[in-house]
Amino acid sequence: MEKNLVFKEVKKEDEIVGLANFDIQVFTDSQDLQWNLDNIRREMKSGWRLYSVAYGTETVAALFMKSDRESLFTKNTPIKLAFQGNGFSHRIKDFYEHEANRLQLKRVINYCPVDNFRMIALNESHGYRRTGNSVGDGRTLVEWEKIVS
Repeated sequence: MEKNLVFKEVKKEDEIVGLANFDIQVFTDSQDLQWNLDNIRREMKSGWRLYSVAYGTETVAALFMKSDRESLFTKNTPIKLAFQGNGFSHRIKDFYEHEANRLQLKRVINYCPVDNFRMIALNESHGYRRTGNSVGDGRTLVEWEKIVS
């Protein structure tokens, strides 16, 4: 399977609602965020930018990014089950690093659920290291860092 993904920032209300309603079962195991419109809006209100990740006409994941002077902060939903194992998670990591370089940021910070062993292995394979920091309100997210410049 060719791995051409399209990353699109979601800003318009109908796009946000569409992504929130998109096959809700796909993203329900996203441990850091209960996938619903209210929580998505809350994330966006706190500065996170929402992106859809599409393969052809199908949305396969969603991600959030925000930045400060030095860092690109990232977190994403799992890849839709039917598309797992095709390297899409690696492409999302590449996208994050490309964006950090484009914005001339020094590092990428990824928030990963403490028990998401696939994401932990992915972070390690891409050269991220655990910082020892964590965030969350009942669902702990561990912070991973990669220096990109």
